[in-house]
Amino acid sequence: MSVDSYPLPTIYPISADFAVTVDGQNVPVTAFGPEPGGGVEYHYAHFSFDGSVTVEVSTRSRIEVATVSPLAFAIPVEVSANRMTFTLEHSRYLIVKIDDLAELVIAADPAEVDPPAADGPGIFNVVTAFAADPTGVALATEAVQAAIDSAYKVGGGVAYVPAGVFSIGSVVLRSRVHLYLAGGSVLRATANPADYAKKFRHDSLEMDGTWLLSTEPGSVDVSVSGRGTIDGQGARMRKESRYLNHLFVPVGTRGLVVDGVIGRDSGSWAFLPSRCSDVTITNYKGFQTQRQYENDVLDVNECQDVVVRHMIAICEDDPYSTKAWAEDANIALSWPHPRQPVERVLFEDVVAWTHCAAFKVGNGHYSRQHDITYRQGYVYNATRAIAIDPCYGSAPCTDLVYEDIDIESLDHDRGNQSWLLIHTRERGLGIGPVSGVRIERIIVRDAGRMPPLVAAGNADGALSNIILRDVEVEGTPLKTFADLNIPLSRHVEEPRVEYGAG
Repeated sequence: MSVDSYPLPTIYPISADFAVTVDGQNVPVTAFGPEPGGGVEYHYAHFSFDGSVTVEVSTRSRIEVATVSPLAFAIPVEVSANRMTFTLEHSRYLIVKIDDLAELVIAADPAEVDPPAADGPGIFNVVTAFAADPTGVALATEAVQAAIDSAYKVGGGVAYVPAGVFSIGSVVLRSRVHLYLAGGSVLRATANPADYAKKFRHDSLEMDGTWLLSTEPGSVDVSVSGRGTIDGQGARMRKESRYLNHLFVPVGTRGLVVDGVIGRDSGSWAFLPSRCSDVTITNYKGFQTQRQYENDVLDVNECQDVVVRHMIAICEDDPYSTKAWAEDANIALSWPHPRQPVERVLFEDVVAWTHCAAFKVGNGHYSRQHDITYRQGYVYNATRAIAIDPCYGSAPCTDLVYEDIDIESLDHDRGNQSWLLIHTRERGLGIGPVSGVRIERIIVRDAGRMPPLVAAGNADGALSNIILRDVEVEGTPLKTFADLNIPLSRHVEEPRVEYGAG
């Protein structure tokens, strides 16, 4: 049994509302509020462990009501005066709600397996080897890039970032390089647009933007791991300079592995694997503001063979989605061509907290989207939970699976507030069909204020072969299509509804 906590980076304020210990060991609690003048939105405590541990959360006042989400985990909680305790035996990403305080996220990672040493053969430490400034005052871009390039030149090595704050412009990862971010380390954007080259235009926001980290197109076997943080300072840059950034854009990469890091505060969509293959993302924490539009945590763009496992995503916009854009779309102009399909993508054991759609297929459908699965998904709060929303392109969506999804609350309203939306929409750029949708073993604790929407924009966007099996809505099983309480739209084949069929 072991617990690893990490030093609170000096740039982050400590929470005034919560203190956390794990088996008696103090774990710093960060107050997250990146928007200038926006106050604290939520808090988070981050640690790694193995075995069984006791987590204690204390507040300044007596606790009246405390819950630990996802509720599906059914974690027993003990409350005494101003303290609550619970036991963890597995890595979990939890959201603790106590009385009227802002939520506390418990990011309890699994213990790291064989983390690299700070120095040694094949290890290129950005501080000891390249004199990077760990205080965040001087730019560390050249030092970080030099460590990456040195690891590449020896045929594959580790670019090691120790605890500290490292201010960077754009950095490019190369083949067989392992970028390791030690706990307590932060790669932080400068928030100065002059330090970056324009990489995209976000049309809906009418702003230009850049990539903080990216991969070299055509690269192979790139990895990013550790318990450190990639910080875009995006809310500040967006508000003060009207300039955007993506945190990490792997482009045209095969064999990408991302494990354990925190990605926080991008000004626009945060983590965008784009036209990549053989991608594995595990133990990732995406922390975004919930006060600015268009800040998705993870968009899988035209990739194949992707596994996303054990992740939490908090944002205003879509936490998880798949997309396929036109080659001449401004967002995709810097991606390697040609356009590719989205195929064989799995999201498993993922927690969502959003003002928009939790688990989404769409938007952008210029290429086929096929064999996409959301499994063991947990919605803390959203406007829509399960969303299949093709528009912007006429390629088909086929073989989509949602299974073992637990929906706690639909308390936000970005339009079409409901637990289920399958809607092909024509917006003047084509519309394609959706076929082969299986939605199974769904618990809907809060159905929202609107009924499900299952509708087709026209014959080109027809919906067919939709199955809902073993779905419970606010304690009531769905046994027939009539139980959905929605009309059968034109160009929609009546969904098959089953319950308790074995």
